[in-house]
Amino acid sequence: MKQLVLLFLFLLSCSNSGFAQNAIVEEALTEVRCESNTHMTTHYKETITILNEQGAHHAFFVCSCSKKDYMTSFRGQVTDQTGKVIRKIKESELERTEYSPYLAVDDYKMYLDYTPPVYPVTITYEWTIDSRDNLITFPCFCPQTDYDVSVRKATYSLKAPKSMTILHAEQNIDNEVSVSEYAKGMLLITLTLNDLPMLKREPYTRPLRERIPLARFAPADFAYYGTQGSQRNWKDYGQWNYNLIRGLDILPKTVCQELHLLTDSLKTDREKVEALYRRLGTTTRYVAILLGIGGLQPASATTVCKNGFGDCKGLSNYMHAMLKEVGIPSNYTIISTTNRRFMKDFTGTDQMNHVILQVPLQNDTLWLECTNPQLPMGYVHKDIAGHDAVEISEQGGRLVQLPIYADSTNLMRSKVDISLTQDGTANLKVLQETFNQQYEDRIRFLRMDGKERQKTLPLIVDAPLTEIHKIDIQEDGAKISLDTEIRSEKYATKTGRRLFVPICPLHHGYSIPHATTERKEDIWLETGFLDEDNITLTIPEGYGIEAYPREVSIEQPFASFSFSLQVDGRVIRVKNRLLMRSGVFDKSLFPPFTDFLRTINNIYNQKIVLKKI
Repeated sequence: MKQLVLLFLFLLSCSNSGFAQNAIVEEALTEVRCESNTHMTTHYKETITILNEQGAHHAFFVCSCSKKDYMTSFRGQVTDQTGKVIRKIKESELERTEYSPYLAVDDYKMYLDYTPPVYPVTITYEWTIDSRDNLITFPCFCPQTDYDVSVRKATYSLKAPKSMTILHAEQNIDNEVSVSEYAKGMLLITLTLNDLPMLKREPYTRPLRERIPLARFAPADFAYYGTQGSQRNWKDYGQWNYNLIRGLDILPKTVCQELHLLTDSLKTDREKVEALYRRLGTTTRYVAILLGIGGLQPASATTVCKNGFGDCKGLSNYMHAMLKEVGIPSNYTIISTTNRRFMKDFTGTDQMNHVILQVPLQNDTLWLECTNPQLPMGYVHKDIAGHDAVEISEQGGRLVQLPIYADSTNLMRSKVDISLTQDGTANLKVLQETFNQQYEDRIRFLRMDGKERQKTLPLIVDAPLTEIHKIDIQEDGAKISLDTEIRSEKYATKTGRRLFVPICPLHHGYSIPHATTERKEDIWLETGFLDEDNITLTIPEGYGIEAYPREVSIEQPFASFSFSLQVDGRVIRVKNRLLMRSGVFDKSLFPPFTDFLRTINNIYNQKIVLKKI
């Protein structure tokens, strides 16, 4: 019977790739046995049926190890759709790599790059990890890690001494965590999930990490790399973190003297922060390092100063030390660049992956991204804007939330002057200013040379057969200004006595998703923005306007748009205003949402028809 089901799913996956199921997790088992607050073993078993080539990457096995986590056993087996074993895999076949995007790291990976010879195929991997002196969290429970993968059964069990308090939190899970007595002095914590349907990839939805079922577990009190700490609440967790960084903010005397020479003559604390932030950018560079206490303790300020580089922890601590020397308090702040929200009432450290610096001035609070001081001081970039964070101070930890820019301040303001000739050639002058998160999209242009800018400009200004006469790009805080002059040999299409003239050389290439009644997720717009266009078109002498688009005004919960056109002799003035609103909108609005995108796309692509008089 199972073989018939597998064959049916395989044929289904081939017949409709848009809604294909690529794999089935037959069984996912995670068994954790915690002997003490410094030692645990974790046994994993995963059996997955791969239905087609699109699911082939699920055959890849990888396991992260370190000096504190090492593999004690491994075996694998591959069977075809009839249940026949076509390969057995031994531990000796695994490869080891210490490759990492980080400069220095204690971790290494054991992996097997396996490609199935047939489909469907069922692969079972089974392995055990021994962990010592790093039990700040337990392995998480995450049986569904990709789109188009269903799960038949997944089980998590954790055996731990009754003297340990175990924290847990769930996301997208309705089943309750079961707690019972396993043996004398031992607790058994279990969670089982059955028959999870596959998640479909849909446009404009929450990221996958927020949609998958996930459970986290952690000891309330922990021993970690020789330190003792508590994470019963953010205050306790912050106190442990503060102890990790305490005493690491000492600077060499020569550097202290230099800092005072740089800042003592400045009048305000904000000016001093800005001067030191510039110094950070000119004297250091970011290098990722995961050494020390599990990669959680920063290098000392002296070390970063001497080496001229550091990771997010080291650079933030170094900036903190410089500010402290000139009498300005600041707070080391732990945040995630991926998780917008931390799990409720759960303080596990595996929710966070980044450190920034908070500077509470008298009339403002600055958030400093010390890994990229090329950003304007205090600018909150899109990877952290609106995210939860933990402010670390002598008093412990405090949960805070970073600010997020109002949709209308993520502005792109464009002024375009188009002078058209009788043969369809046009001279265009474009002045464009981008602010905040739209500014971020333009930062890459600052680093380009002249040739790269010329290649990239057509992504901003759509004009065929373009000859670029001028490109000037300037940065002023969280604003980038583009000033360009170009000549387009075929801006308008000439047909007999008529010219068909595009009204907007901006905002081209919109992708319109297909609206479907089967949509599962609400519409999720992470970032709102405002585009304002003022376009002036001067038509050639001897031509009159035969047809032009009508004015449009649209108001929807998720956006508003207006288009207007005025004629004054040979001058045509066009104004576009598009405001996209960030937020979550009911999935029932998806058809009008796609209609809205299609409408504005059509308006941007409209043409004015000129006729020779």
